[in-house]
Amino acid sequence: MNTFPISIRTLRSRAWRAALAAILMANLGCGYSLEGTRRPASLSGARTINISIFRDETGEPNLGFLMAQSVRNRFLNDGRLLVVNAENADISLYAVVQGYRLDPIGFSRSDLVQRYRVLINTSIRLRDLRSGKQILNQNIATDSEFDLVNAVAGSASNRDATNKKAADFFAEELLSLILEGF
Repeated sequence: MNTFPISIRTLRSRAWRAALAAILMANLGCGYSLEGTRRPASLSGARTINISIFRDETGEPNLGFLMAQSVRNRFLNDGRLLVVNAENADISLYAVVQGYRLDPIGFSRSDLVQRYRVLINTSIRLRDLRSGKQILNQNIATDSEFDLVNAVAGSASNRDATNKKAADFFAEELLSLILEGF
């Protein structure tokens, strides 16, 4: 009585076929590539970026600092360009926060404002420091919303959180614009 339904010879043959198939699959590939690791040609091999504190022409406290910090954090998390000081950078980002507006968009039954939309307009310039060539010159509008609460401190806290959320939206849009071209 044979306790092995498959012979050793058959197992070896199947093992060789599986190994050969694995080698062929690895070498041929499926054509898939990680697009997030590519950079647009306009960056011409840049590996480092300097992000200065944004000039703030609005009356909103710390808005330029907050937006620059969100952009730095987004680039650090992405990792395709290393954030460095100006002396070591291949490209440099300069930005001016030009406008900040609060628009009431939600009202109570007694016509009291309950919800605001924050609109931030920022002008950005990206320059290749090696060639002196300007890579990008564009205005970006970012918005976010927040609810008012009964306590004044709560509304101020909501507004600060909304400014942070708008800065994070801006950072994501800017990263996409610079590294993906849209």
